[in-house]
Amino acid sequence: MNVEATPFRWPGSWTDPGSVDLLKDTAVNLILVAADAAFDRVRARARDLGIATAAEPPTGVVVATGAWPGVKASRGGGNATEAGPTGVPWVDSNGWLVRLTQAQHPGAAIWVDAPPKDRRFFTPASYELAVADAAAHGGRWILTLDPTLAGQVKPDHPAWKRMLAAARYFADRPGLARYIPAAVVGIVSDFAGPNEFMGQELLNLLARAGQHYRIIPKSKPDFDGLRALIYADHEAPSPALRKQVMAFVEAGGLLIAAPVWGQTPGRAEPPEHPRFSIRTSGKGRVALATSEPDDPWLLANDSVVLVSHRYDLVRCFNGGSFAAYYAHSPDRRQSLVHLFYYADRGPSEGSVRIAGKYRAASISTVDQPDPKPVPAEFGKDWVEVHLPPVPPYLSLVLTV
Repeated sequence: MNVEATPFRWPGSWTDPGSVDLLKDTAVNLILVAADAAFDRVRARARDLGIATAAEPPTGVVVATGAWPGVKASRGGGNATEAGPTGVPWVDSNGWLVRLTQAQHPGAAIWVDAPPKDRRFFTPASYELAVADAAAHGGRWILTLDPTLAGQVKPDHPAWKRMLAAARYFADRPGLARYIPAAVVGIVSDFAGPNEFMGQELLNLLARAGQHYRIIPKSKPDFDGLRALIYADHEAPSPALRKQVMAFVEAGGLLIAAPVWGQTPGRAEPPEHPRFSIRTSGKGRVALATSEPDDPWLLANDSVVLVSHRYDLVRCFNGGSFAAYYAHSPDRRQSLVHLFYYADRGPSEGSVRIAGKYRAASISTVDQPDPKPVPAEFGKDWVEVHLPPVPPYLSLVLTV
């Protein structure tokens, strides 16, 4: 069975085998349907159309339990949204989860199980976003309908059309999982046991803060191309890991660490941050937290300040509730900046500045999958792209 399949969770209320025809000539090639005799005719019809069925995901697939992506609703009800301490709307995304699960299960196909939640956000755009949020990072969202939509679906239903169009877009781009994340910061952790919460929330919140990171399991340290490392685990590093990290620092890197890292040799710098003491070591610096970090939101945002915005890889002007995932093709001849807009709609205009040397820029969307040239300004080591009215998801295609 193809572990790169586009999976669809069959609604329990659909016992009519004719409903399978809704999936004819779509990207869906695997139906997850309960092993119940009530669905025997459904399985038979799917077989006639060449669509596989299964009660469980196939071998080679790891299913990660995610969140319905979008701006989080306020606990107070109504149409208000929940915001963090900065006032920026709180966004749920599964991109970090896909990337972490890939790192923990090399070679596996990653599927995200995130059924629709909160009816106020069941819009056609939200279904497109659910597909894109996982797939752009190299995973697959298990296509799942909310109960109301399941009872109303027709071939021309807007949400149904948007979901299947997005599924087709990414099914036609299976190589995205091989793209290499662009990164400024590396998160060094085992992401397990007492380090699970802090490590995972750092990945989640750094993405919200606009920091581009690489996941670095402690067992496989690779710091190539990074400017900074964050070590927030609860136990001290092994002597071997400590030696590798300090070599990174002495060559010019920045280490942001919890107190458990211990004191490092070097010259103390004047206080410049209320929660960190900083020492120069070789050509680099160590920023040691003065107390045990217990708030991943605070640590993520402190790290952005310590690293400095001058090294931001992507800056979006007039972006609103957006996130960006920047990745390079394996041969480094092409880069993609995936832009996700988590509110009901993206801005009517805006621009994005991307660090890197490029000679051409184009835009690809679910509605217009073939890349189209877009107005852009090219500098020595940056490109600024002027955006048209923005859909829930678009990809900037940059060519060296």
